[in-house]
Amino acid sequence: MLFLFTANLSGAQSRLAQLAAANPADPDVLNSYGIELANSGDLMGAIGVWRRALDFDRSNVHLYNNIGSALKRLGQDQHAFAWYAAALQLQPVYWTYYNIALLYRDHNQPAEACWALGEALRLNPQFAEATNLLQRIRAGEAGREQKVKAETATVKKPVAGPEPTELPGPEKKKLRETVVTSRPETTKPASAGSNIARKTKPQVDEEPLSMPSGSGGQVFLTFDGGATDAGFDSILSSLRRFGVKSTFFLTGKFAQNYPDKCRQLLVEGHEIGNHSMNHPDMKNFSAEKIAAEIEAAEQAFEKVLGRRGAPFFRFPYGHQNKRVEQIVENLGYRPVYWHIDTIDWREDPVETIISRVKNKLRRNSVILMHLGSKNGAKALDRILQHVIARGYAPVRLSDLDASQLVSLP
Repeated sequence: MLFLFTANLSGAQSRLAQLAAANPADPDVLNSYGIELANSGDLMGAIGVWRRALDFDRSNVHLYNNIGSALKRLGQDQHAFAWYAAALQLQPVYWTYYNIALLYRDHNQPAEACWALGEALRLNPQFAEATNLLQRIRAGEAGREQKVKAETATVKKPVAGPEPTELPGPEKKKLRETVVTSRPETTKPASAGSNIARKTKPQVDEEPLSMPSGSGGQVFLTFDGGATDAGFDSILSSLRRFGVKSTFFLTGKFAQNYPDKCRQLLVEGHEIGNHSMNHPDMKNFSAEKIAAEIEAAEQAFEKVLGRRGAPFFRFPYGHQNKRVEQIVENLGYRPVYWHIDTIDWREDPVETIISRVKNKLRRNSVILMHLGSKNGAKALDRILQHVIARGYAPVRLSDLDASQLVSLP
């Protein structure tokens, strides 16, 4: 079931604001407060609250759905679509498919709208709103087909006369848009009262809306630095040659041993994430020991770079579990694993390193390489050539839109 808060209950709104202030790390409280802000008309404020909630629960599908709905109401259809698509990557929910169907309909993509509604009804066969909308779209398509047939069957002889000074424009129709703001739902269908209705003119972009495919889009080339800088100069030269900015996960020890090179990374537009101070296996560490390792690295960064690192953390050796991941998230960092491990630290042949990327490359892939690898550095030019040739854009993790947070491993 989807719950909404009425916009005109100032007392309830005040209580939720107080709850949010008292519980700034509680995603459920923040979600409820965001819903109230949206219902009162403060859509940008609601989006800000929901995005803050994602810092504490990035797998909450309802936050993605709510942000998408708010963006739709702001007329930002492409961005709304991206958030809905990200929500579907997390969990297929019938309301998300319904919202996507509305976007498809408004962008004159009836076939895609019917597909999305079919998916919504597959998940919830009793979903009356989806059934009604599907019938209307199909009826509209049937009517248009009949009109086209009638027009093509009748050939009218042109009548001479003065040309009109102004051609009549297409009839402008106002479409009823249903925007859903949600909290965690049960298996029961939502009632019609769970919708916020508003009238708006459809905004049709040049490019049709489409679900993400496996090709094109962003990928994230990341480098771990802990021991040596054997491949550093070559790696930086390759990135510079291709105009690519990357994320470097460095230990505090690496920053202390190679201060000039760390500063060079920032000068050239790359970002530095936290990889601990001493590169220990932290899988069984207590919360206190994890915090100490991370903070020691940040202190090293501040001394060398004059600033703390980006809010991303990579566990040494990739040794992690849900417990330690949650500890790191509570400290304000997003732990980042990888999709593609080049295993370049083993100094395998260059062709082998390249093939590992080619075989697994997908949209939003996080690729792991190492600053201490000589063969990884040699392979980088051809890896970048292949990545770019397939239509991908290698970027930093901080360039990732929040709607794509779910893609991070």
